[in-house]
Amino acid sequence: MDKVTAVRKRLSLERWKSIITECHSSGSPVSRWCKENGICEQTYYRFLKKIRELELDKIPDSLMPVPDEKPVGFKKLEVQIPASGTQAAVIIRLNNAIIEVNEGTSQQTIQEVLLALQSVC
Repeated sequence: MDKVTAVRKRLSLERWKSIITECHSSGSPVSRWCKENGICEQTYYRFLKKIRELELDKIPDSLMPVPDEKPVGFKKLEVQIPASGTQAAVIIRLNNAIIEVNEGTSQQTIQEVLLALQSVC
């Protein structure tokens, strides 16, 4: 890239930094502010993204937060035919618990039972 193009890009980014700062300090929603100031909202967000990416490039990797990576665990479930006379729609058998969920049980009840079970297992 030649010097003229580099200077033009830098000035454009500085102009957009000023525009974005003005928008944020106005307190108005971006869509309304852009409409009132004759700025295309998509262009606003495109330059906002560019500026954020450039700022991120300035931060050393050692200071960047590391996302929490928790391994995903799966447990093999064995599906069995319920014994005759059983009313449960779902039966979960674990080493230290058996859970029977009847048809029509509320989602809230199931969630509460699973949360309680999570603390036990």
